[in-house]
Amino acid sequence: MIYLVVFILLLIPVVKYDLMAKSGGEGKWYYLNLIVLILLAGLRYRVGGDTLMYMSMYHEWPAIDELKYFDFETALYNPLWYIYTSIPKSISDEFWVFQMIQAVIVNSVFFWFFRKYSPQYYFSAILLYYLGYYCYFNMEIMREILCICVLMLVTPCLLNKRWIPYFLGCVVAVYIHFSAIIMFLLPLLFWLFRKPSWKVLLLIMGGVIVFLNIVNLAALLVSIFSLNDKLAVLVEKYMDNQSNIAGMISQLITFLPVLGIVYLREQNQDIDYKDRFLPLVMGIVFAFSLAMGFVGFTRFVNYFIPFVLVVTVHTVYYYLSNVELKLRQVSSTVLVATLCVLFFNYSYYYVRDMSEYYPNTRFGEIFTPYHTIFDKQVEEKREKFIENYRDVGIFF
Repeated sequence: MIYLVVFILLLIPVVKYDLMAKSGGEGKWYYLNLIVLILLAGLRYRVGGDTLMYMSMYHEWPAIDELKYFDFETALYNPLWYIYTSIPKSISDEFWVFQMIQAVIVNSVFFWFFRKYSPQYYFSAILLYYLGYYCYFNMEIMREILCICVLMLVTPCLLNKRWIPYFLGCVVAVYIHFSAIIMFLLPLLFWLFRKPSWKVLLLIMGGVIVFLNIVNLAALLVSIFSLNDKLAVLVEKYMDNQSNIAGMISQLITFLPVLGIVYLREQNQDIDYKDRFLPLVMGIVFAFSLAMGFVGFTRFVNYFIPFVLVVTVHTVYYYLSNVELKLRQVSSTVLVATLCVLFFNYSYYYVRDMSEYYPNTRFGEIFTPYHTIFDKQVEEKREKFIENYRDVGIFF
């Protein structure tokens, strides 16, 4: 119920300011929505899969004055994660303090990013973020999302080719989570994909799939990262987790909305505000293609999501405001199909059957029912499902 109330609250400024183009009071709605999303994530109690895992380990993590005695070399996670968590741990041993600090950082950065790069339609971007990724980013990938926040913060450096601060941000992110290594490759995308092309996307998708069937990518990556024992073990785990047919189809369906967006932008390159993020949106195809062979590469998709959300919102509103474009049957069909598949993907994420881990369970039960630190109820079904799911999942 609380998720529905928040949805309505986020929808009101979308209708008023983005669709109806009213003015006055935008700042109040912006900060109200920000506070609500911070509190929703920060005050939750045992809601979220990775949340439960981190809660179980939180007492083992060092406070600031214990860092000098902490063994970083044998620790499970990367060094900057423990340095970061030592701050809330020094304030309180209560996990909700850490949750609140995390929620403030994550949602503040997303709101700033949307208002900076989608100044006309940032309420719509916020709503799209809430519908598709809010729970996942705030309650699941709690380490990786910090790297994505670093990426958003250094995006001005990326766009303006200020390479020293950008690559320093990349180094910081890698010391939080190894998946941030993808950030080093993003500048290359601006050179590779100067213009959007849906045909190139399909060609890349097919090429990568063929490559995965010819080259032993697992052995290649293990050899490259063999100097770092922790990273080599991680690569081996991810490479062993190959996609089955259902997984490959799932990744293909997830990729289709990106294909539709790029098609629309290619057909209508006279858009007044040419999105500088289009090369990054084009680049997401590599992550989707690799994920069709190895599930672990879905991690890399996450880094492109903020850019995809902005470009998606811009594309939809350009279509709505362009009479000539709306008269083009093919473009209209592609847009409708893109939005339908996009919301199917969002819905499927929550309703997919997880009965193999616990009877009569849907994935969305990780986030529902919602409880706060003020009532501290424990959902036994969620606890058992997460325990079983964790035994076969990959966490790093």
